[in-house]
Amino acid sequence: MRKTNGAQYVEVIAGKKIVKSGAVGATTVEEIKWLTDTLVSEAAAWKDTGWAYLVDITQMSPVSSEASLELVNLHNRLGASGCKIMAFVDGKSIFTAVQAKVHQKQSESDIQEAHFATEEEAVKWIDTVL
Repeated sequence: MRKTNGAQYVEVIAGKKIVKSGAVGATTVEEIKWLTDTLVSEAAAWKDTGWAYLVDITQMSPVSSEASLELVNLHNRLGASGCKIMAFVDGKSIFTAVQAKVHQKQSESDIQEAHFATEEEAVKWIDTVL
């Protein structure tokens, strides 16, 4: 079941240990806090076995510096909650993809990360790694 808050949405991919989110347009710090809490909650059953986070940023606007700091926190919280893999669907969103890579690096998380043009490519990669 899809959950939404402002620009953000979260859903679990049926039959897989994958939680997916995406955003359309600009997102706020409060929406990112909601996103983080929702991702951690949705994946709680997989904390000990590991899970993947698939994020579609193809329609997301670049974030503010305040939101960027909150996304670094998101990476840290996901790592602490058992997230092993982050797969970004960037499409042609080069600037947003660069921001995502910066957030991962700043978080110093050991989550394995990759970027893809389509969701299908991302899920296929997750299936081979997780």
